Amino acid sequence: MYRQALRESKPSTQLLFTALVVLVCGIAIMVLSIALGWLIYGVNLSEMQSLVQDASNPKSISVLKFYQTFQSIGVFIIPPFIVAWFLHDNPSVFLQYHKKPDFKSVLFVIAIIYFSNPLINWLTEINSNLSLPEWMNSVEIWMQNSEEQATKITEAFLSTTSLTTLLTNIAMIGILPAIGEELLFRGIIQQLFKKKFGNAHAAIWISAALFSALHMQFFGFLPRLVLGAMFGYMLEWSGTLWLPMIAHFVNNTTAVIAYYLMQKGIIGNGLDKTGTSADGSFYLVIVSIIFLFAFFRALYVKSLPKIAIDDRMLTNTD
Repeated sequence: MYRQALRESKPSTQLLFTALVVLVCGIAIMVLSIALGWLIYGVNLSEMQSLVQDASNPKSISVLKFYQTFQSIGVFIIPPFIVAWFLHDNPSVFLQYHKKPDFKSVLFVIAIIYFSNPLINWLTEINSNLSLPEWMNSVEIWMQNSEEQATKITEAFLSTTSLTTLLTNIAMIGILPAIGEELLFRGIIQQLFKKKFGNAHAAIWISAALFSALHMQFFGFLPRLVLGAMFGYMLEWSGTLWLPMIAHFVNNTTAVIAYYLMQKGIIGNGLDKTGTSADGSFYLVIVSIIFLFAFFRALYVKSLPKIAIDDRMLTNTD
């Protein structure tokens, strides 16, 4: 009865329901992780808060990774399946992972990620140079402090020459976010906004903005927004969530492995400068945009016959 009522409700109601499920699951997983953290690490809540602030402490990193893993599962992976179960008889169809992509499409999205690197680096540089009006100076200082803390934690996570830690990082930073964030933002939120507005482009960019904002790294908002939109178009033009999941995994895992190789002294540390003023290769940004247009057009043309079929399946909630 409740499922049917929710299925017949407006998209706005379904979006609010999604937010409620995420909130409840987030609180539940936080309580569970605190309890398990106390049992495993022997630290209470106040001690955990101080550990989180000290990214140089190996125990802090272990605790942070523990909570990061729980958060990925409890906030991003579990809620989409609950919401999809309420909204559709077949959650795999609603979330659009019922269909496996072909090998050529997988190659397309991998190429898109690598060819987008100069553009993403350029957007990162632009974003980092933006400043708020003077009357919002206190907000900007808070944002800068938050960004610095997030950078310290990220670097502490990635700083390793151990193969075991590398594999752990790939699982935590590469696999879990690729699955969870795509299930929630593309599998649920993008689909509901598309249903609400009747416009795929609006749905893709709104979902991408939420995706970027939720990371709470304000000086990386623009590049993450564009990445989120790229993932959204991959889903919209292919009809399978596997493609944005694969692209997301490749993007994150490449960064993890590159950092590992830099720590080992195998490669230099200039990969994130390609396409920026520091590298002096702005022409690569233009090349990047041209290649991205070509790859996305090829993916779109290739997937045209499948989109109409999947849209009909998504509207079947009987």
